[in-house]
Amino acid sequence: MGLASLLNKSFSFNQWAVKVSSNTVVLSLREGYIALIPFFVVASLITLFVQLTHASMLSSYLVFLRDFNSLIWTLFPILSLISVSYHLSKNLKINSVSVPILVLMCFLTTTDFIYLDEQGLRIDPRSGVVYTLLFPILCSYLLKELTQIKWFKLVQHSDISLFLRKHLNFIFPYFLTTSIVFLAYPILDSLLNEVSEWLSIHQGELGDETKLYLQLVLAHLFWFVGIHGDNTFHIIFSPDVTHFELFPNMMMHQFYSNYVILGGTGCLWGIVIASLVLRGASHERQVAKLASPFAIFNISEIMIYALPIVFNPFLFIPFLLAPLVNAVIASTAIEIGLVSVAANVTIPWFTPVLLSGWWLSDGLSGVLLQTVLVLLNAAIYYPFLKANLTHNVSGKALDLLSKRFSAGREVEAQAESDFAIQRSKAKISAEALEVVSRTLNQGELTLFYQPKVCPISREIKGFEALLRLVDRQKGIQGPWFLPELEKHGLIHIIDNFVIDKLEVDIQQFAKHGLKPKISFNLSPQTFLNDGYKRVIHAFSKYPEQVEVELLESSYIEDFERTRDIVSKLKSYNIDCAMDDFGTGYSCLTVLAELNMKTIKLDRGLLPSKDNTNGEILYKCLADMCHELGFALVAEGIEDEVDEGIAKRAGITIVQGFRYSKALPIEQAMQHMKQSSLTTIA
Repeated sequence: MGLASLLNKSFSFNQWAVKVSSNTVVLSLREGYIALIPFFVVASLITLFVQLTHASMLSSYLVFLRDFNSLIWTLFPILSLISVSYHLSKNLKINSVSVPILVLMCFLTTTDFIYLDEQGLRIDPRSGVVYTLLFPILCSYLLKELTQIKWFKLVQHSDISLFLRKHLNFIFPYFLTTSIVFLAYPILDSLLNEVSEWLSIHQGELGDETKLYLQLVLAHLFWFVGIHGDNTFHIIFSPDVTHFELFPNMMMHQFYSNYVILGGTGCLWGIVIASLVLRGASHERQVAKLASPFAIFNISEIMIYALPIVFNPFLFIPFLLAPLVNAVIASTAIEIGLVSVAANVTIPWFTPVLLSGWWLSDGLSGVLLQTVLVLLNAAIYYPFLKANLTHNVSGKALDLLSKRFSAGREVEAQAESDFAIQRSKAKISAEALEVVSRTLNQGELTLFYQPKVCPISREIKGFEALLRLVDRQKGIQGPWFLPELEKHGLIHIIDNFVIDKLEVDIQQFAKHGLKPKISFNLSPQTFLNDGYKRVIHAFSKYPEQVEVELLESSYIEDFERTRDIVSKLKSYNIDCAMDDFGTGYSCLTVLAELNMKTIKLDRGLLPSKDNTNGEILYKCLADMCHELGFALVAEGIEDEVDEGIAKRAGITIVQGFRYSKALPIEQAMQHMKQSSLTTIA
């Protein structure tokens, strides 16, 4: 059995890995470091320019770049601290401005990263690096818990705005968090100092090969958790551990840069090639293309943070294994004389692969070794990338993990505006909106899928995507908050989430070999205000697989525009259905002019038991829709009586509790697979 098959079939590992990838802390750390990619790119380009152009050759005007280059990398811990704090607080649904300020204050107050002496304000980049990861997590979670305690809330009533009330209630939790951090810091710092002292004492006892593998393993472990591995390693260990002659005429750092981490940390060229050849890996391929120009000069940050490799359980093993394999093979090849070592050759770290091999070996032997190692690295990464593509969350799915938390914040921001404008005449409405925003902040939006079934064969013909709010305390709730949002003109926030989430879920169905037709509801407000353009952008690449369900009020509100938009969607192979037909506005003249594909008969049309006239009316309505060329779906089929009425009316697609309630996507996929197997049997 191949490694790819083994990883694909390792269900427990895949479940655990996806759970880790979607964890709030892990997701926030990834977001924080991805947000720093522009910094990495600009800083790396400046470093490259300074290295390529010796300072003595620079004009007096450009000499400042040398000092600036040193400064921006020195300030990296501060930038990392702010970015991670912001994204973690955002996803924990606490104040995303106050938290980074608090974390920065705690960091600068406790550590000696920035200190004052007789020469003025100074920076010690060796101080407090580990706390750039610990403090955001500690402060954010402390604040999260303390703000939930009712006793710490200064303001309980709603006579002042939500925005002001929220920040006043932040005072006590803010003070307590600061106090706890100040009390905990000496203990943490004492433990870290003991570890540092132990390393300082024993690092002189290490052999040359041990030093090589120590740097390789620790630097890559640091990178994996988002800390700049190479900088951190050089901060922790003295130059004796990194600058020594590993082979005759070859320093350790030359060997490490040019024969171990080919293309940058984690053997970047290997993962770039594996990403480019992996079928169906559109996200990975795009990131590889973006990273390739930088990989030429051994700059790996884009791939590490954008793919991402950081905190990605599927890529941890190859990220560590590839450089270890390179180190073993390259050192063996040099020791037994397969690869020559040119005398007195020193080349900078940014020298492109193959060119560096030529110079270091003064011939083809170094080039051949690098070529073999790069191809071997690609082979190592390939099965893990394939498993990551099949099972893990990446690309737009990562965005959706973050968006599941965002609706409450967007509603809250608009609620503050509504409060200020309509305070005197809409106090009750503003309070209702506050309840909605608080509810959304406490839960996570997601989509469940209710099967559409053939009542005869019981085969699943498709699904309706239904919005759900998952609350840890109250369980799974339906979207009771939609009318309030619609009343305040905020329904587009939810509609946009549904579109984005459905796009990601369709990709998830496809990964499991399933292509069901899925319908979803879109409010008239969003549909008529150019929301259909977002639908086209998201689903035109899935022809005949998506159906937009509209209420009849869409036609009543603006018949001509609705008909034009439905036709526009149809030109992109996106169907439309009229939802809840038979309630509210139902008008037979509108029915005759509809250009939709499907009519969904509302449960309210189903006759009560022994109501013969009601069943005749139901069947006549179904026959009329069939005659007009519409596909029919019967909603609300809950028992055997309802099913019999639908069958006698000639309706071939039904949905309701008789067949299944709305299911999470994992159960929906399993349900569909079982349905197909049962039908075949």
